[in-house]
Amino acid sequence: MFDARLRTLLGTAPGAATYAQYLTLVRNPSAAESTDVDYKGKQYERKPEWQAELAKDVAALANASGGTLILGLEEDRATSVPVGANPEPLTDQLRKNYREALVWRLDPLVECDIHFIPQDPSASSPHGLVVISVPPSARGPHAVTGFKDARDHTLRFPYRNDNNTAYMNLTQVKRAIAASTSLAAGRREILEANHEAIATDGRARPGPRIALTLVPDLPGAFPIDSATFHAFRRELSQAEMPFYGRDVFLSFGVGPRRFIASTGESRSRHVAHFHADGTAAWVTEGPLVGAFGGGDEALPNLAQSWHSDHVVMNVLAILQYLTRHSATRAGASGTATARLTLSVGSRACGLASDRGSTAHIVFSSTEQQLAVGQTGLLLGAADDASLLVQAAASLLADCYQHFGVVEAEQLTHDGKINLPGWGRRSHDTISEWAKVAGVDIQTDP
Repeated sequence: MFDARLRTLLGTAPGAATYAQYLTLVRNPSAAESTDVDYKGKQYERKPEWQAELAKDVAALANASGGTLILGLEEDRATSVPVGANPEPLTDQLRKNYREALVWRLDPLVECDIHFIPQDPSASSPHGLVVISVPPSARGPHAVTGFKDARDHTLRFPYRNDNNTAYMNLTQVKRAIAASTSLAAGRREILEANHEAIATDGRARPGPRIALTLVPDLPGAFPIDSATFHAFRRELSQAEMPFYGRDVFLSFGVGPRRFIASTGESRSRHVAHFHADGTAAWVTEGPLVGAFGGGDEALPNLAQSWHSDHVVMNVLAILQYLTRHSATRAGASGTATARLTLSVGSRACGLASDRGSTAHIVFSSTEQQLAVGQTGLLLGAADDASLLVQAAASLLADCYQHFGVVEAEQLTHDGKINLPGWGRRSHDTISEWAKVAGVDIQTDP
């Protein structure tokens, strides 16, 4: 795990640690700056080239083995050990500025997470540390665009070299591109093969299906043996799943380098494959409803359609469990790729909502037999439900656009539940999930 040393020192994940826990790093020789931790005594934005500096420091960690950038801890230049804290203002605008700078100055973009660690969480204007978790990337090498300004189109490829940042030479860049291309091709083949396997699994009920597959870009590993199989079976048989409840998986088996779980021995509502490298896949029956066309002449007066609220709930529940398998059971970290399909066989379906009405209304202008979505995400979504919602929003948007719908209006791309986008019959269920998961709810249209 790319932040294993920092997790050990803090006693928890960097994004979950308190300000007091970060103070334990001060004057601790074991916390010295190295390839996996970079300290900055102040936040960026102190000089004109701050955007390039931020991009350089993030890319350097991503191009090495990943790590954590901590803004607000001063280091001793001689020993690289942090010697004091410098808490500064934490604002939504700061986070926005940092994200925009990374989008503007990195090619390709590094998937990273920005955490605020307030000194006093109850303060109306909090001060504290900024912690940027940067996983190792399978999509590199990442370049900073522009030497002084992004418009000069210069590309520099930084990497972390002990406790310093260096730049790749031409040979290093070529090797990094070749390694990344080979890795990406291999993982893409794994994604396609395992998504096809789960989408066509004969244990699942015939008819409309939702299939979701998650493949970590840098694979993890867990043993396939009797001990882990019994632990796996015990865990899943006792699990309480969001939106599904208990007794989701009651039948268990083993396949090549994977565990298999299903609701029953055949024709099951849920079937899942959990692979040794952290890949995971799940298929479930599709939530179709009879919906009225709402005056759209392209659709019949009453059409079979996907119930959008239920599709979103299924994706949230499944994606949450699959990321936990990859990150927790298999120990993978960094980024992953998810693929979603909504398939109905020979029929064609629209996309429906019951928002603002007791009847289901078709709100897509397109009928589909097969809709596919794909997205990249951080495996930190296993612990951070806001990241999970962001990933689900991106995945669903890519899928819903097959129906002529720009995105799933139930979720926001900054990781919130958009309550006005849900049908009233779903409000209590999704609000309870958000409360338990720790996800913010947006109530304004």
